[in-house]
Amino acid sequence: MSNVLNGTGRVGMATRARVDAAIAELGYHPHAGAASLRTRRSGRLAYPIGAGDLGPLNTIMLEFVEALTSAAGRHHHHLVLAAGGPAGMDDVQRLLRSGAADAVVLANVAPRDERVAALAQRGVPFACFGRTEADLPQCWIDVDSRAGLREVTEYLVGLGHERVAFLGYTPQGRWDLDREAGYRDAMTAAGLAARVRTAEPDPPRVRQVIEALLESPPTAIVTGSDVLAGAVYAAAAQRGLRIGSDLAVTGFDGSMVGRLLTPALTTLAMPVGYIADRLVTRVLAEIDGPTGAPGELVRAELVLGASG
Repeated sequence: MSNVLNGTGRVGMATRARVDAAIAELGYHPHAGAASLRTRRSGRLAYPIGAGDLGPLNTIMLEFVEALTSAAGRHHHHLVLAAGGPAGMDDVQRLLRSGAADAVVLANVAPRDERVAALAQRGVPFACFGRTEADLPQCWIDVDSRAGLREVTEYLVGLGHERVAFLGYTPQGRWDLDREAGYRDAMTAAGLAARVRTAEPDPPRVRQVIEALLESPPTAIVTGSDVLAGAVYAAAAQRGLRIGSDLAVTGFDGSMVGRLLTPALTTLAMPVGYIADRLVTRVLAEIDGPTGAPGELVRAELVLGASG
């Protein structure tokens, strides 16, 4: 069988056909970790790529994957990027069955995420960037988006802004809901009227929503991402509005997109390096058996620029 699988040695056509048929019938997958029989580990962590994770504008996820790869390397492991199938886990399941990965790291975890439930049911070690439900393993790290948006909104109100609007994405996950909630918390506490606008993560639709918002412009716009903040910069420039003086703008992520904006963007920077390292540390601990450790909530850092 090994000669057929590895393409080595001399194997007759009839023999090859019989071996291929047996492989297909048994659903056999070669065990990539066979060389590590002493530890029974492959030294690899699987990371399933979701739709849009590596899109050109989603620079924060690109930075996260880079940080996760580096963190795995520091712990003497490799990160294996897995393509998602219809259920988002097809490739991951193949890696696990063949022994090509020891555990799974997930990101963009949605409420009642089917991937989390599937891994928990199968007893697969995993760690999540994003919270899981109380009845599931709590091996997660997440950013306190609500506290961050409350902080940056309070900062703008403290500067004297009373007409502060929020621009976010139509909720794709808990993080979008939390960011809007943090803004509303601060506006309610200040006795100010909230003005919320959301858009699908589609550039034409985002431009349309921003144009409508600027028809009667607020003095400040709190956005749910640096990408949205960049879109506000572009729309404001077309209207002759100066960022920082005519219109204050803030972002969220601390991504490369935000760092390239002029004037410098006031934003909430996620500690992606710390998050990646903690995820790797925690998932490796889970391989030896469920730790029962609670989830970990971290704060985003308010980075002040000239935009607000």
